[in-house]
Amino acid sequence: MIRRLARPFVALLLLLGSIGSADPAGALCMLSNPSFEIDGGGAPVFGGWEQFGIVGVTGPAGHGQQAARLEGPSWGSWAVSAYWQRLDGQPGESWEVTGLVRHASGMPLTHDSKALVNVEWRDAAGAMIDYQSHAAAASGSPTDTYLEFDFVSDPAPAGTASIHVLLGLLQDPSGSIAEVLFDRVACHSLSSPTMDELQWNDFPGGRVLEFAERSWRVKGPGWYGPGPNSFADDETSVWVDGAGDLHLTIMNRGGSWYSTEVVLEDAMGYGDYIFTTRGRLDLLDPHAVLGLFLWQYPPCWDEEQIWWNPANEIDVEFSRWGDPGREIAQFVVQPWDWPSNMNRFDVTYAPGELASHAFRWLPDRVEFRSWRGGPHDETPETLVHAWTYTGVHVPRPEQPRVHMNLWRVTANPAADQEVVMDDFRFIPQGSTAAGEGPGGALPRPVARLLAPGPNPFNPSTSLRYELFRNAHVEVAVHDIAGRRLRVLVDGYLEAGSHAVNWDGRDARGHALASGVYLCSLRAEGLRATRRVVLIK
Repeated sequence: MIRRLARPFVALLLLLGSIGSADPAGALCMLSNPSFEIDGGGAPVFGGWEQFGIVGVTGPAGHGQQAARLEGPSWGSWAVSAYWQRLDGQPGESWEVTGLVRHASGMPLTHDSKALVNVEWRDAAGAMIDYQSHAAAASGSPTDTYLEFDFVSDPAPAGTASIHVLLGLLQDPSGSIAEVLFDRVACHSLSSPTMDELQWNDFPGGRVLEFAERSWRVKGPGWYGPGPNSFADDETSVWVDGAGDLHLTIMNRGGSWYSTEVVLEDAMGYGDYIFTTRGRLDLLDPHAVLGLFLWQYPPCWDEEQIWWNPANEIDVEFSRWGDPGREIAQFVVQPWDWPSNMNRFDVTYAPGELASHAFRWLPDRVEFRSWRGGPHDETPETLVHAWTYTGVHVPRPEQPRVHMNLWRVTANPAADQEVVMDDFRFIPQGSTAAGEGPGGALPRPVARLLAPGPNPFNPSTSLRYELFRNAHVEVAVHDIAGRRLRVLVDGYLEAGSHAVNWDGRDARGHALASGVYLCSLRAEGLRATRRVVLIK
């Protein structure tokens, strides 16, 4: 809920916000350290965040190992404690702010004390033009559990040059002193290019292939990272054979080298990601890299922001990185050069051998494993290597997707390279691998997006979905480039079967042209998509 606060509260909040926001540095292109995992190393409690009032670090965390703590000042009058950051902004721009908030039964919010999330619009001199405030928690909110908040600001007014995102605790002097925790905050512009659009800029060819009963987009054609490299998207470079295996290649064509990559269309969220390969990965050329990883294209690319893992990247990689004497494999949480963020190991495979490589991504850790055999063969006897990461860079469940690529590093390989992917499995958080397999029931995520019908359609189609527990749900329609055209559902729904009709029009009521459109469902960390074809 977005609302203006009563004037005595607002006047104090804005006064303190002005005192605490002298803009010592320029505005950033994205929110830094949004899960509060990295300490400030000095007066700031957290790297990237400014603060005022009574602040600190504590647990329990909603994500990672720690959360941002705010305590209401005991001034005998209305008072505020807060963290804030300054971001680039412009007139007309709306922002979506999401995150987790908690207040404890030992120091609860009482009377009119509130946990606040503010978007403040500032001019070029840093002066506040206007603001919008959201009560993320209040005296009636449940205690001792993290609550999700999600709100979208109004368009920024004329003269806006930046915004301040402020997380605050407004202390009512007539109530007891309260404590509030914030964690896993995100703040993204809804102006084009949106976060949804940014995920597909490297996939202009539009090719989609089916592998392991899932849809994957093929990168390219064009010159992109990593490397960078030229990426090919044609059927002779990356393909699925008659047995259902996916082939990734590095190929020399007329003196030019081409790499390959595919990405899963759905963002799956927390869970176990299992990749099964076939053959001798240990014989990859020293200048080739096989990457099996999660990655999210961030709002912008800024080398000075790499320290907090803005791309939500974790990797299983096979490469000797140009040195034939190095180990072939590594588990990585980015940034790779942060202390204790990488674990290397060596292994030898037999011709045609099946091997599985996995990371179980959870809110407070990542459990990496590699074993001999298929996805159901993980035992102490088959285990090749394991490593559990509990550091400060555990990815956040925004929208990192599975990527698989084969690319050149440091120099050209001595010959063409090929890797065969036999399978990919995903097991949602809270399920076990034993529950998935031939004859076994697939573990359930929070929701499932069913096939739309009719498809193709004219003039309307029904988008059907199932919720396996109560959750906040967004159902939206995007064009093939990821641009959000219309939101059909946005609210908290009870578990059960649901459906919503789409009439082939955008948010302004304009009829859309014939073509392929993406219907998406977002619930918790899950982002599922289905393609529909509008015909006229």
